Amino acid sequence: MTHPNRVRLSKLSLGLMVALAAAPVFAQSTSSGVAGQVVGADGQPVAGAEVTITHVESGTVSRATTDAAGRYIARGLRVGGPYTITVNKAGAGTDTEDNVYLELNKVSTVDANLASGNATTLGTVTVVGSAANVFGADNKGVGTSVSGRQLETAVSGNRSLDDIARLDPRINVTDQSDGSISVSGQNNRYNNISVDGLSVTDPFGLNANGLGFTGSPISPDTIAAYDIKITDYDVTSDAVGANINAVTKSGTNAFHGSVYYALTDGSSMVGDRPGSAFTVFDKNKTLGATFGGPIVKDKLFFFLSYENQKVDGIAGVGQNAVSTGLLSQTQADAVASAFESIGIQTGGGTAATLESKRTLGKLDWNISDNHRASFTFQRTEETRPTPYSGYVKDYSVILPSNWYTSANKTDNYSFQLFSDWSENFSTELKVGYQKYDNVNGAGLDQPEVFACFTAIASNCPNNPTSIPAGTGWVVAGEDRFRHENSIGSKRITGTLSGTYYAGDHAIKGGFDFLSNKTFDVFGQLLHGSYGFYDKNGNGTPADEIAAGNYGTFVKNYLPDGVTLADAGGTWKYTQISPFLQDTWQVNDNLSLVFGVRVNLPKADRAPPVAVENTGVAGVTPGAPVWETRFGYPSNTTLGSRNKVFEPRFAFNYSFNTERQMQLRGGLGLFQTVPPYVWLSNPYLNNGAVSSKQYTNTNPANAPFSSDPNNQPGPTSVAAGVCGGSAGNCQIDVLDPDFKLPTAWKFSLGLDAELPWGLTGSVEYTKIKAKNAIVYLLPNVGVAKGTLPDGRDSYWQTYPNASTTQVGNGSNNGAYPEIFYRSTLLTNTNKGGSDSITFSLSKAMSHGFSGNFSITQTRSTEVNPGSSSQAYSNYNFVSRTNPNEIVEARSRFDIPLSVKLSANWDHAFFGDYKTTVSVYYNGHDGQPYSWVFGNDVNGDAVATNVDLAYIPLLNDPLVTYKPGTTAAQIEAFQNFISNDAYLQSRRGHIAERGASHQPWINQLDVGFQQELPGFFNDNKFVVRLDMFNFLNFLNKNWGQQEGLGFFGTRRLANVADVVNGKYVYDLGTPTAPLYQNFSVYDSSSNPGRVVSRWQALLTVKYTF
Repeated sequence: MTHPNRVRLSKLSLGLMVALAAAPVFAQSTSSGVAGQVVGADGQPVAGAEVTITHVESGTVSRATTDAAGRYIARGLRVGGPYTITVNKAGAGTDTEDNVYLELNKVSTVDANLASGNATTLGTVTVVGSAANVFGADNKGVGTSVSGRQLETAVSGNRSLDDIARLDPRINVTDQSDGSISVSGQNNRYNNISVDGLSVTDPFGLNANGLGFTGSPISPDTIAAYDIKITDYDVTSDAVGANINAVTKSGTNAFHGSVYYALTDGSSMVGDRPGSAFTVFDKNKTLGATFGGPIVKDKLFFFLSYENQKVDGIAGVGQNAVSTGLLSQTQADAVASAFESIGIQTGGGTAATLESKRTLGKLDWNISDNHRASFTFQRTEETRPTPYSGYVKDYSVILPSNWYTSANKTDNYSFQLFSDWSENFSTELKVGYQKYDNVNGAGLDQPEVFACFTAIASNCPNNPTSIPAGTGWVVAGEDRFRHENSIGSKRITGTLSGTYYAGDHAIKGGFDFLSNKTFDVFGQLLHGSYGFYDKNGNGTPADEIAAGNYGTFVKNYLPDGVTLADAGGTWKYTQISPFLQDTWQVNDNLSLVFGVRVNLPKADRAPPVAVENTGVAGVTPGAPVWETRFGYPSNTTLGSRNKVFEPRFAFNYSFNTERQMQLRGGLGLFQTVPPYVWLSNPYLNNGAVSSKQYTNTNPANAPFSSDPNNQPGPTSVAAGVCGGSAGNCQIDVLDPDFKLPTAWKFSLGLDAELPWGLTGSVEYTKIKAKNAIVYLLPNVGVAKGTLPDGRDSYWQTYPNASTTQVGNGSNNGAYPEIFYRSTLLTNTNKGGSDSITFSLSKAMSHGFSGNFSITQTRSTEVNPGSSSQAYSNYNFVSRTNPNEIVEARSRFDIPLSVKLSANWDHAFFGDYKTTVSVYYNGHDGQPYSWVFGNDVNGDAVATNVDLAYIPLLNDPLVTYKPGTTAAQIEAFQNFISNDAYLQSRRGHIAERGASHQPWINQLDVGFQQELPGFFNDNKFVVRLDMFNFLNFLNKNWGQQEGLGFFGTRRLANVADVVNGKYVYDLGTPTAPLYQNFSVYDSSSNPGRVVSRWQALLTVKYTF
């Protein structure tokens, strides 16, 4: 028998693999396949030979018969092994292949050479990890597979998905604190992640990491294999980002299981940084078990898993205004005491616990040799205390009562049926159902309160996220966004497909179905929010707090007759996607794929429409508000006009060389269904059933109240109208011609088998936006004059007499009945990425395996889509002028990434292996923009957004705030001169994303030892994973210096414009406003660290 890891595969058997690759089992595949050619002693194809493929541990049998060319294929096989493959033909002989292992979503080649007569040939081969899984006609796209020993021993200090996904050279962990991953600079929310064919991506789109949970959506101990695809041209694949598919383990004919305990002790297993002891959590503990076996031998099997993770003693964020020295603990405590004196509970520093429960149940049923079914149930529950809101700044202090708890629960069900109806026709049916519930809120309902250490009213606006950098502030009470907040979705998915084999063609057709019904009760500010500042200038706002003498008050309230349920924006999205594909084996060397997919979206209802109120000048009462002002309706409904045609083409060409070599590539259009929250915003913010807002700055008119259900101001307003007595409305709108995000993907790869068991690859990937997203503010106002550097001004009065503000009244010319934060979601064809990867890999040999890669990427975008709220998606984009559509470096851009992963096994005694695993990634930091720290142009968009003007040494457009010393100005100019980018841009406005944060080095190591168990075939496994091992070696190594995810770096504030000159505020001599990098040490997931080492000890008993 010919071994699949031979120097060169047979050309014809390579062609067979493309036929299997076209089979429907590889759409979010949960299975594997095998194909080959059977020849006789004379080397000629043997037709009519019976091929029996047996999964040894379960007795699962699949059968195939060779065709006239001696070819066979088998579909829908279990991942892994071992398999025994027996080929028999009366009068020709028998051939048996043992110890065959199969990878997820890959076709392995096993050829047979029958001896003459009744002779039997025996062979042994391990397919997994061999060159056969790289070189094959089915390998046309770009990706990475991880299974078997590589998966068991991969360094996984966080027990999370990103620990495995990062093994692909093109995937980077863009935020270590939450495990967000990006492929080739694309938004992590565009990834499609599934387990057993069930989506585990965020069902609604609120989590920054793109998953439905802070931690892992499923126990890592249940996963049998991962398939990570950057480009997959099969018509059943559809994602602008990465397609990451995992399959769980299954039961066998023997009872097997495990019990495990994993621990990180915060006091002894997490590093202390210089001057900063670790206090984020006490212990991170995980206890779990797996168990599987037969219900009916060779027929019906079960696999069960349960684990419970607790992160206790959570104590808050790692960095704030006290730790940075901007405020003293005494100042923060004085404010907290003042809040208590007016009836606001601050929380008293109570610790909290994050708890996650992960359950899995799976049944596998061998109905017959031709029909196989599986059923999977997954449940994930998470209760997460969250002191990690958008308020986390180096100039803020978040008191514990402002924390909130996020309670999530997801139930997933799936059923799959694989059927071989004949040698030429097979089908797959897959049905899934997901129910997701999320409730967010604090333990106590109360208003939000915050206090600013400033005597300038404009530096303490009614939204804390707009407080200028450098102004210290303290917040308590209930987070304004979580006053009443719950989310739910019910998602149904289905796939029905069939594949027909006709000679050299494999023709596949079918359709995907998706239905997702969502609601989002987002009752922000229903309990009110008060902002206090130091009105009397005595250095503290504590006395103003005690007197109830606030500076700003804002609350939302529901219109008459509107309930929270009405405001929840319930709607249902459906999508039907028919597809058709032909895989053509042109000759022994060339395989082609032609396909097309059509996505047909539909919304079950349109958003309601708000109308004009009486008393609004220049409009007709009762007319649609948005259409009256902008000329198009606000109730866009997704339907057939939003459909997307997705053509696909791919190829694989095998060269006639002594060592294996192939060229592969493809081109196709791909779509991602964006986070549903983006599509839901028009159902939430429409002016018809959405809440109204009341603001006040005079406590005499609306006295402070600590009662969340009895806030001052109006309580009644007519529903469905905007303007006049009804106030303005925030309206979020979809462009009538909006298309779901789509992009062209192109890839070209060259693989070559090298000496010493190495495989070298060069891979180029291009992603070009076709319909990327853009958020605009149609009612931001009308420009009125220009500022000194030429940018537009939106101040109503400019210049003005004030010495502390550039102008008076923002959003000049905005329509009064429409809130300036109202948005339009539309499309652009700007943006994309180019990525080239050079890699060397070595399959397991003599106990060693490894991979080395260098990836260079350049990615651009117009809007990063980094938030859930429509306005925030506009707000957190640095720009010169409002609504400009500028292509700039992607928020997720990593220009250079170097990776090394290696694994070494050795059994020093018996069969008990000692393993050392290493993962290294050195990469550029993400882009950032130089900005002003306050609103300079009067568009009322949040601080740290307006791109900064970089002054010349003696700039005629810039002067400095009175009291600024010559030494401060000299230090400021030196700061600019010492930065290469700033120096090069003197006299110009900074470009968005033109600078990059510092280089990051990360080295993780794992040590594993197997030990004898209490009984035969049992063993203990003791493992130690160390994240950021460099920091363990030296406390000054392995630290990530940067600016946080939103990537802005403050140059100065603008205090005023006088005589056509900017008046720069540089801060104080001891606390300059121009921003230096700081060590990134905050965590949105309290179980993870960033700039410290962390050890995870795992003890497992397997039986």
